[in-house]
Amino acid sequence: MKKRFKFWLGMAAIIIVIAGIIYLVTPDASQQLDKYGKIVLDRNGKILRAFLNEDEQWCFLPQNKSIPSKLEKAVLTFEDRYFYQHPGFNPVSIIKAMLRNIKAGKVVAGGSTITMQVCRIAQPGSRTLLKKLRELLQALKLEILYSKKKILSLYLNNAPYGGNIVGIRAAAYKYFGHEPEQLSWAEAALLAVLPNAPAQLSPGNNQQRLIAKRNLLLHKLADAGYMDAHTCQLSCLEPVPASKRKFPCEAPHLTRLAAGRQDEPEIITTLDLELQNLVERSIDFRSAYLQENGIRNLAALVADNRTGEILVWIGSQDFYDEQSSGQVDGVLASRSPGSTLKPFLYALAIDDGLIVPETKIHDVPTYYSGFQPENANKGYEGWVNAREALVRSLNIPAVRLLNLYGYDRFYHHLKDAGISTLFRPASGYGLTLIIGGCEVNMLDLAALFSGLANYGSFKPLHYLQNQPEPETVQLLSPGSCWQTLNIISELKRPGSEFYWHQYNNQARLAWKTGTSYGHRDAWAIGVNPQYTIAVWTGNFNNESNPSLSGAASSGPLLFTIFNALPKDSQNSWFTMPANEMQEREVCSLTGLAPSKWCPRDTILVSRRAKPLRLCQVHQPFQVTIDGKNTVCSKCWQNSKHETRVFSLYPPQVKKFLLLNGYPVHDIPPHRADCPTITRDLLQIDYPQPGALIFLPRDIDLRQQKLTPQISGYSPEIRLFWYLDDEYLGTSIGKENIPLLPDNGTHTLSIIAISGNTASTSFTIQLPE
Repeated sequence: MKKRFKFWLGMAAIIIVIAGIIYLVTPDASQQLDKYGKIVLDRNGKILRAFLNEDEQWCFLPQNKSIPSKLEKAVLTFEDRYFYQHPGFNPVSIIKAMLRNIKAGKVVAGGSTITMQVCRIAQPGSRTLLKKLRELLQALKLEILYSKKKILSLYLNNAPYGGNIVGIRAAAYKYFGHEPEQLSWAEAALLAVLPNAPAQLSPGNNQQRLIAKRNLLLHKLADAGYMDAHTCQLSCLEPVPASKRKFPCEAPHLTRLAAGRQDEPEIITTLDLELQNLVERSIDFRSAYLQENGIRNLAALVADNRTGEILVWIGSQDFYDEQSSGQVDGVLASRSPGSTLKPFLYALAIDDGLIVPETKIHDVPTYYSGFQPENANKGYEGWVNAREALVRSLNIPAVRLLNLYGYDRFYHHLKDAGISTLFRPASGYGLTLIIGGCEVNMLDLAALFSGLANYGSFKPLHYLQNQPEPETVQLLSPGSCWQTLNIISELKRPGSEFYWHQYNNQARLAWKTGTSYGHRDAWAIGVNPQYTIAVWTGNFNNESNPSLSGAASSGPLLFTIFNALPKDSQNSWFTMPANEMQEREVCSLTGLAPSKWCPRDTILVSRRAKPLRLCQVHQPFQVTIDGKNTVCSKCWQNSKHETRVFSLYPPQVKKFLLLNGYPVHDIPPHRADCPTITRDLLQIDYPQPGALIFLPRDIDLRQQKLTPQISGYSPEIRLFWYLDDEYLGTSIGKENIPLLPDNGTHTLSIIAISGNTASTSFTIQLPE
């Protein structure tokens, strides 16, 4: 008894040693598997696009789910009935295979278990006795390392299914167009028999033999009690696909981007395939119309404002349109934004106390260091309120407002809000920033408008699911955003959309167009509480087209997309932000803070906005009772007089108001017999018209100022000073106002209280 115990103990030790040697010297076959290609999915798990792996095979990462029951039963019944009992090899099967091979005189059976087949898939090669022994040892190691379920999963995910199709997930998609979990009994049986001889039998190749083999397995499954006879009969009648399906190539620009930037084999995006296809179908007709007019390219983006997720990404009119460079991604291309940045400047200016929607902004000929902005209609209004200037997208008021706000401040706000394409310093763009003199891409521009829709909270848009929540930055007050959105909702819609408000089913949209210099880019971007929609049309080769404009080219596309999208009727427009607005009085003429002489209106303004500038237009004058003359202390003793308020317009503003038929009331002339009248012949002695003036720096490097010299007026006369039609202040007597203009040409205007005016234009040159 003792000797027998020692014998078996020795045998156990030998087996353990041999097993240890096998474990140490035998490579883990599973490490050479799982060479997955990339698959890109939409938010609902639908395939957008699939990519081959490094071996040019269709092979996809399996879903993190259990093996489908039908598939498991079919595979084990066909390949390895004793899979859950054997240690990695089946001696009975091996012996039976050897006898069959000897009888046939050639290799007709292998006797391999599923575990051994995993090893053979990992290290393919000729089927020799030595190779078989190596597979057996590797199978033993796999059984030690992994569970049976894991080994079966390795087999299913790496087995060949014909051609370059590898793995059950790729096979299920290629042959049946769905995930393995959705396989029927007939489909599961077909995929169970395919790896046995995929080169000889596959859909479209020896179809009848394949059907016979599948049906034989179905009957075995029925005999084993896995299905009833009726189900088996119906499954045998199920057709076998005659060919392989093509994988879809949806949203090709985005899927190319996602696959290029992500290392994961399965990439889940935020895109909604149904919306993507809906928008593509909606704009097809309009795209054809644009191409007839020489506008060959377009791009569009739709984002969810609540989450920042991109729902639709259309990089071009047709990815496969090689003649028109269809593979260029217009969503990422840097283009001139035209006037699309104006709403953000106006919102910033509201917060800074420079304007409210009712504030008048000058619209007169304007010059800045050789830069002369023009309105699209080449005309001038004199002045317009901020609301109308933004709705009509007037360039001169926008440039003047940017000059007042500071282009460097605006530049840094754009960068803080996520504009990533500004590669020059602020001075490299200057005041042209606001009329398209910079470069942006659609992704950043859409994020900018989405931030406006989120009441001034800015964050990047994203196209990947399960991303960390991006950091947000609050750059605008909710109140200024709400006012700006309401203003740009007043833009006139194109075509039949002009009458949108007459239809009950039409929704409100805040939108802005932009057309770049030379008619090379046309934009239309719209927001409501649900969506941000961005559209660009033009030519990727930067070709100019006179028929290209934001309103006519991109606007109709914008509303085609907007009308096609599903709407939330309970969240159709922006609500006034709670506790963010307050009533404030403004001058009813200028929209500035009222002086004691101003007529007043009460409006809503943002609580967070800085105080407005004081109105200087309304000024008091001493006037005779009949209103025919102004008087002063030198001439009012012998006449009755009273104080009346007049509007003292800047000279050029007054000029263009009169040209446009605006009623401007002149200040009455001064009494002719006043002793001061003969001396009230105001003139500017310095600077002379056309002068080029260099202003050096002092020893302490402070910039010297320009001090004008004036003459021909009475010391008692009040003077009103304007530089480029911006009010500087008043002076009395010999007091002058020093100036510090920027480089470039400027106009100085001085108005006496008597109504006399003097002007001069000059050019300033500052040291570097």
